[in-house]
Amino acid sequence: MAQTNILLETGTNEVEIIELYLDEVEEDGVHRRAFGINVAKVKRIIRQSDMKNFSGRAQYREAQTSKSGSCLVLGMFEFMGKVIPLIDMSSWLDMKIEDSGNRKVVVTEFNNVVSAFLISGVNRIHRIGWDSLEPLDANMARYAGDFIVGTVKLTDPERIMQVLDLERAIGDLNPNLAMEAESMIEEVAEKAYFAVNADDSMSMRKLVAGSLQKGGFNVTTFSNGAEAWTYLEQLKAQAVSEDRPITSYLQLVVSDIEMPRMDGHSLTRRIKEDPVLKSLPVYLFSSLITNDLLHKGESVGASRQYSKPQISQLVLDARKDAAQVVSG
Repeated sequence: MAQTNILLETGTNEVEIIELYLDEVEEDGVHRRAFGINVAKVKRIIRQSDMKNFSGRAQYREAQTSKSGSCLVLGMFEFMGKVIPLIDMSSWLDMKIEDSGNRKVVVTEFNNVVSAFLISGVNRIHRIGWDSLEPLDANMARYAGDFIVGTVKLTDPERIMQVLDLERAIGDLNPNLAMEAESMIEEVAEKAYFAVNADDSMSMRKLVAGSLQKGGFNVTTFSNGAEAWTYLEQLKAQAVSEDRPITSYLQLVVSDIEMPRMDGHSLTRRIKEDPVLKSLPVYLFSSLITNDLLHKGESVGASRQYSKPQISQLVLDARKDAAQVVSG
C-alpha cells in the first residue's frame, strides 16, 4: 500500500487506520465485527485465491497461546520472494467466522517481520486522532485478552472498531523472540536509575520494562501518552517545589509512537518544549520505525529511536545517558 504524508505531519496526533472485518457466526446469525490496524504496517491486501505457491496442511498447525487457546497458522505462501506464514486472525481472536469462499489476506511488516492475516474483508481507511482512540479499562482489557489496545466509534453507519495489538499476535507465534532479545542484556543488580515507559501494547510494555529493570532501572509504566504526561507534570511540580532538577527524580522516558489519547510524537514534543522537562532523554521505541517516522521523531526532539530487535542496544544506551544526566 502507498504510504501517506500523514507520518511527516508533526504535531497532528493523528494516524491512518485501515478497517478490516470478520463475519462472526453466532446463534442469532452472522455479525460483522470491525477491527483496525495502522496503515503503515500494511504492505499489501490480496485475495486469498491470489496467494502464490500456498502450502498448507490438512490439519492446521496449532501454536499455543496464553489466553485464547490457539492461534492457527494455516500454512505458508510466497510473497515478494519471501516465504511467509498465513495466520488465521479469527482463530487468534477466538472467533468462529463465516467462510465466504474467497476471503482477503492482509500482509503486514513490523519489527522486521513479514506476516499475513486471513480475514473476511476490508472496508476503508480512516484518518483519526489518537485522542479518539479510547483505551480499554482494566476489566475490558481482561475480557479482550490483551488483543485489543483500544476502540474507535465510527459513523455511517454507527459501529465500534477495535484496534488490534498485532505485536501480541507475532509474540504468540514467536514466544522465544522476546526471551532471545532480553538474554543479550547484561543484568545489573543495583537499580540506580528511574525511567518512565509509555506503550499501549501490554506485550511491549513488559518487554521494555523487563529489559530496563534488568539493566538497572526502576520503571513506571503507562498505557498511553496522556497518562505519562500527567505523571511527568506531577513530577515537574515536585521538582520545582523542592528546587531540584527533574533529572534527580527521573533519568529516561521511553515511549511507543502509536498510543491512545496522546501518541509518542506529541508526548516527545511536549517534553522537549517544556523548560523543566526538556533535559530528559526521550527514546521512541516502536514496532514500526520507517524513514518517515525517523524524520518525524527527529523533528519533535527524540533523543534516540529504536525498533523491537534493538532492545539490547536501547538498554546499553539508556545506562550511558542516565549516568550522564545524573552527573550533570
